[in-house]
Amino acid sequence: MRNSRPSTLTFLLDTNVFVAAIKNPKKQTDTLRLLIRLIQDTRIRLVADELLLEEMKRYAELLRSQTAALVLAALVSKMEVVEVQEKYRKICKAYVDTPNRADILHAAACLQTNSILMTNDKHFDKIQDEGIIEVWKTSKAIERLAKDQKRNPSNRKP
Repeated sequence: MRNSRPSTLTFLLDTNVFVAAIKNPKKQTDTLRLLIRLIQDTRIRLVADELLLEEMKRYAELLRSQTAALVLAALVSKMEVVEVQEKYRKICKAYVDTPNRADILHAAACLQTNSILMTNDKHFDKIQDEGIIEVWKTSKAIERLAKDQKRNPSNRKP
């Protein structure tokens, strides 16, 4: 796990964060505001694996809202898609408490890119507790990034 915080934070957003933000497009939830902040903040880097993009696209199609389409397009334009190496998958498979291939791949992408996994999924508790990857619940991300924004208000795109 990281000992010092780099000036650029790198996140991989689990699908549950995306769904929470777009499931009720008429509400401006804290999670939706969080995604907008992640998209706009120039010091934040977003990564994804190929399964994550497929999941997000599938949910955006199911929810069929302009908000879902706009948020997905903005996220995809900012995300760097990584091809996850097998050695990272093997490491993470031992620590992710689910047979879901996508969850293992998400954790492996974080390990490979030294990214923070943003999720509310408890399947990642063990890999976080073991210090393999850093995991932030959505509420923690909202709180920490809001504090950072107050300290550094010039981090947004013009």
